[in-house]
Amino acid sequence: MDLARLNSLAERLRRESIGDPEWIESKDVFEYPNQTIEVAVVLKIIRAVQGVYALDLLCRAGLFVDMGAIFRCVEDCCAEVYFLLEDYPKQSSNVTKFLQKFFSETVDGLLTSDEQPVPTKKIHNAMVRSITRKEQDEKIKRSLTNVYKIFSGYIHAGYSHIMQMYGGPSHSFNVAGIPSQAERDWQHQFVLEAYKSVLYAMEHVAKIFKLKDLHTEIVQLYSQLSS
Repeated sequence: MDLARLNSLAERLRRESIGDPEWIESKDVFEYPNQTIEVAVVLKIIRAVQGVYALDLLCRAGLFVDMGAIFRCVEDCCAEVYFLLEDYPKQSSNVTKFLQKFFSETVDGLLTSDEQPVPTKKIHNAMVRSITRKEQDEKIKRSLTNVYKIFSGYIHAGYSHIMQMYGGPSHSFNVAGIPSQAERDWQHQFVLEAYKSVLYAMEHVAKIFKLKDLHTEIVQLYSQLSS
C-alpha cells in the first residue's frame, strides 16, 4: 500500500481534469465555478483518498469504531463515482438530481438547501451495472447492501458497534483506542480494502476521462497489490 503515491495520482487527476478552484473573497473559501460531473467525481475521489489516510491513522491508534465510520464514507464515495459516470457524458435524471444536491451544499447554502438526495439503492444499482456490464447482479448488489448496513452502525452509534470498545485487561471501554496489536493488525485489512476501492475507482475515472498516461500509472500501482 503506497499512500503517498495514491495521493500524488489523485492530485494529478485533479490537475489534468478540473484544475484549481477559485478563491471567492466574499465567502472566504475556495470553490469551483463550474458545477459539472467532472468536478463532483474528482472531489469524491479526493475525499476518499483523504479517508484512506484517516483509516490508516485510526487503525494504528486502535480507534476501530471511527474507522468504521470513515470506511463507510470511502465506500460511499467510490459508489457515487461509478453512479455519476455510468452513462458519461450523458446525465440521467438521477445524476442531475445528485449534482443539484451536491453543489447546493456550499458554505453559505448548507443550511438552506432543500434539494433531496438520490436514494442509495439507485446509486448501488448503477455501480453494479458499471462494474459487471449487466443489468443486475444479485450477489454483488447484496454485498454492497450488506456493507452499507453493517457500517451504518458505526456512523449512527449502534449498540453492537459501541460494545466493540469494551474489554481487554482493563475491563473497560477503551475510548482512547483498543491496545491489542493483534486486533490492529486484523483491522488493517479494512484499510487495505478501502485503498483498493479508491484505486479501482480512480482507474475507472482516468479511463472514462481518457487520461491515458495517468490510467497506465494507476494500473501499474494496483498491479503491485497482487505481486
